[in-house]
Amino acid sequence: MVVSKCAALMLTAGLMILAASGAQADSPRTARIQTALEAWLADRGSAEKVTGVAAYVSFGDTGPAIEAFAGKVGSAPQDAPVRQGTLFQMGSTSKSFTAALILKLEAAGQLSIDDPLGKWLPQYPAWKAVTIRRLLNMTSGIPNYSETEAMSRIWVNEPTRDLTAENLIELAYPTGSGDLPNSSGYHYSNTNYILAGMIAAKVAGQSYRDLVHQMIIEAVGLDSTFYESGAYPAAVTDRLAHGYFDNPACADYQPKCVKSWNLALIGRDISSMSTSWAQAAGGAIADARDVDRWMRAVFGGRVVPPKQQAEWMELVSIKTGEPIADVTTDDPRGFSLGLGRAVLGSIGSHWFYQGETLGYRTLYVWFEKNDLMITLQTNSQPAAEADKLHDLVGVVYDIVRSDAK
Repeated sequence: MVVSKCAALMLTAGLMILAASGAQADSPRTARIQTALEAWLADRGSAEKVTGVAAYVSFGDTGPAIEAFAGKVGSAPQDAPVRQGTLFQMGSTSKSFTAALILKLEAAGQLSIDDPLGKWLPQYPAWKAVTIRRLLNMTSGIPNYSETEAMSRIWVNEPTRDLTAENLIELAYPTGSGDLPNSSGYHYSNTNYILAGMIAAKVAGQSYRDLVHQMIIEAVGLDSTFYESGAYPAAVTDRLAHGYFDNPACADYQPKCVKSWNLALIGRDISSMSTSWAQAAGGAIADARDVDRWMRAVFGGRVVPPKQQAEWMELVSIKTGEPIADVTTDDPRGFSLGLGRAVLGSIGSHWFYQGETLGYRTLYVWFEKNDLMITLQTNSQPAAEADKLHDLVGVVYDIVRSDAK
């Protein structure tokens, strides 16, 4: 599976820290986090085809944040080190932008999240009864366009092609004997968020791109967050780390798969590819500091009014797709409207998301009990079994909590 899936974090508290030298920081704790990044990169760089990693750790109102970086923005000898302001694709962490727009429009009385899709997008009658809420919490049953052969062929053969939202929906929309399978319960589908973005644009009478700029980026004061439906300007791409694809997994809709449709992408630097294939499902670019700033605004209730905030946090079980009051040890993974929640041993419940595009990962975890947020960004997409970015969260968490005792 190529695109991001919201999954429970298995943080490895006991991950061995390999020796690293040259860590320079303003405090012992920052130096320890810097060393942890360097150690993780030394251990995982080859296995995950990653060349650099950025971290941002914030503590609410209890103290200044910590920033740390390791490695370079690419694999070439002349590539610069990762530093403050280096950009990475956000992937599905920016699904929260789409959820925010829908909830803001609901607060303004322009729609309801329980409106059926047919009210706003009647051109897709096969899905006319699906509500906006079910789009956002992944219980719609609608197939995922980004797991189709047509999507893979575009990535491989037309990597710079700018696609419209309608183009993406065409890849998933049932048209006869080639219908993709519908699903029941919880099923992760990027098509849901493309449809939700189209609804937001239709209701507001503005493009999804302009809504993101006005109601998210400008409203929250995000100075290193960018969204374009097509090509990004040089001022953004010049700051973007190179991104490497290294995932041989088959797509969801490859029957009896022996060879992935995406094998031709292995080893590619995808930083110059069009991000238009992701759009409202995860097409934004940001640095780690701004991801933290945005997610703290979300969890701090500073984006939408209380009624919509409560709707934003309502969970369904990933196991059953049914509504749940909260995650538990028996049902430890939940999904709300573009946000993930999980139970992790003695640490308890936490909010998180790991977003992926073809060559990038952005992962945040908010440990609400401690008001601690850890954000990591890196520049590859490996196979799921090779992805150990969550281990680094565990190491950073242990550093921060041991110093707090």
